[in-house]
Amino acid sequence: MKTSIPGPDVIDTRVVFRAYAGLAGLAALLLLLPPSSLATTLALDPAARLTLLRLAGAAVLAAACTAVGFASIEEAHSRHRALLWFAIGHLAVTVTLFAAIMAHGGRDGRDIGWPTLLAVTVLLFYFWSTGDGHRAGESLGFTKLFSASRPSTARLRSAYEERIREAAGQEERHRLARELHDSIKQQLFAMQTAAATAQARFDGDPEGAKEALERLRESGREAMSEMEAMLDSLRATPLSNAGLVEALKKQGEALQFRTGARVEFEFGPLPADEALVPGSQQVIFRVAQEALANVGRHARAKRVRLALRSEAGRVLLRIEDDGAGFSTSAPAAGMGLANMRERAHSVDGTLVVNSRPDSGTTVTLDVPFAGWGQADLDDY
Repeated sequence: MKTSIPGPDVIDTRVVFRAYAGLAGLAALLLLLPPSSLATTLALDPAARLTLLRLAGAAVLAAACTAVGFASIEEAHSRHRALLWFAIGHLAVTVTLFAAIMAHGGRDGRDIGWPTLLAVTVLLFYFWSTGDGHRAGESLGFTKLFSASRPSTARLRSAYEERIREAAGQEERHRLARELHDSIKQQLFAMQTAAATAQARFDGDPEGAKEALERLRESGREAMSEMEAMLDSLRATPLSNAGLVEALKKQGEALQFRTGARVEFEFGPLPADEALVPGSQQVIFRVAQEALANVGRHARAKRVRLALRSEAGRVLLRIEDDGAGFSTSAPAAGMGLANMRERAHSVDGTLVVNSRPDSGTTVTLDVPFAGWGQADLDDY
């Protein structure tokens, strides 16, 4: 099997800039700290020679600092373009220095300044043409400088965000599948059983058939509540305070139908809609929805209390149950709690979960709001 050996086409331009900065810094010290061994190469009086050497040292030191800055660029293609401009700048200085030497009668064989600069310039162009995965010759062509064909940081970020959205959508589909299985499917099965019982007892046991029909109607009401709660969870339009309270009631009632737990509500004054950070109502609803879903799946609770109110510039959501509880120090089995915390953080809120095995669970979310105006709860 043939083994490929990494060649110049995999040069990291960060290494180029860092090496340049180190060597240029050393050269600047040699130029700035007299006496300089280069002084004898300049046919000038001592004062002019010292001034020129210090100017040259300052210029080299500035180039070293620029290289350090370019080396800190994270995005490879931006750093690659920076190296091109860096090389072009050196070429301009080389040409200018050569022209100045020729204008003063040419070099006398002792000058090493412009040949060294020319060599550095050639190396920079070479590393530009082979750096960051570019093969020699691939980068040639001045139109590459302004080409938009390479992935930009914004496009890479957009692709990353798209993958995050896809993962979130997949998680939401799994959640809906679980909800359909745990709620609507069970209600439909109960309705089918009640209908079959009523049919079997219709002639010989009218009272039994009547009870079965009553159970059928009850299962239908529960299924409607479950379906309304699921439709609320798919709501794309912004929630108002009134809509939030109504949606929370539906979620609690659906949990009550599904598990038999007694769900109590306590709603206090809330700030005006415009006082909340945009999206706050959706975050409160989603956190409550996830918390109630966890109660239904894991807690085996007999009593659940949901409270929503505002105090001291913050909206407080509190959900308590008397169920099985869990150890908060144990690793989380799913993404539920992490998603709840991320939602809270998105509106500058905080989420606190207190729980112990066999001692129930309390989920508290607080979201800040601006101003102290309170909405009217009469319509809630």
